[in-house]
Amino acid sequence: MSLDIGEAFSDGTSRTFAKNGLLLAAAFAVVTLLFGVFAQTLSVGLLEAMLESFQGLSPEELNVSQQEYETLISDLRTQLEMARESSPLALGLPAGVAAGALIALSLVSEAVSIVAVRTFAAADSEAVTSDSLTDNILIATLNGFVGSIVVWGLIIVGSVFLLLPGIFFAVVFLFMRQRIAIENENFVEAMAESWRLTKGHRIEVFALGLLVVVVSLVDELVGSVLSLVSPIASAVVTAAVGGVILAFGAAVVTRGYVQLEADETVADSEDDDPYNAALGPDDIPE
Repeated sequence: MSLDIGEAFSDGTSRTFAKNGLLLAAAFAVVTLLFGVFAQTLSVGLLEAMLESFQGLSPEELNVSQQEYETLISDLRTQLEMARESSPLALGLPAGVAAGALIALSLVSEAVSIVAVRTFAAADSEAVTSDSLTDNILIATLNGFVGSIVVWGLIIVGSVFLLLPGIFFAVVFLFMRQRIAIENENFVEAMAESWRLTKGHRIEVFALGLLVVVVSLVDELVGSVLSLVSPIASAVVTAAVGGVILAFGAAVVTRGYVQLEADETVADSEDDDPYNAALGPDDIPE
């Protein structure tokens, strides 16, 4: 049986807009907004650190003329001013603090993603228990975090040399997080199992992933329009819309995974059924 994309979309959508789905969307939205805050803080902080560093050096130490030095400082000041104007959420913290906060938020985001997968994989997403959602959450989060870095590295490298390898890696490893969250596998095992599970269904899995990507473009569109009115409003609304889209993506992909896993379980049980085999001479009564 092939992957039913329409069913995954419909099931994922209904679960996204149920109570637990909306709670997860809110959690994703908060993380997304904080990402924006500390990304802007890092951008401004790096430029401030660069300007301070260059101002502490003489033209001779930089091996440039006085005029070139003054031009360099002027350009950095201009870039810093532009960055401040386009980063209304920047907190004025050092770049190192902002970078550390972004790493911490990446781990929090992964933990929320693990909880989302476990929620949407349940037969009844509204009846899941806290114990089932948080079981082994630290190890699962670390595996999801490292696995995501590995997979995105493969996708980026594959896309640099040729687009198709990058797309291929994105498809075959699409269910890595589901294996980590549901089966408590490490990221290596999860990558291998995702590869195996998508075999024979990769066209449908590609279409499922493409659907999620297309829907996510709504977030970019909303942000682009609102940025013309108010950068702060754009950041807040984009985070809210992005939270819903992230929850939706997790729901749709997870329901697709549940379909394929259920089909495989049925196929395995049929293979193990001795009465499902062809009759032999000893099976025919005389």
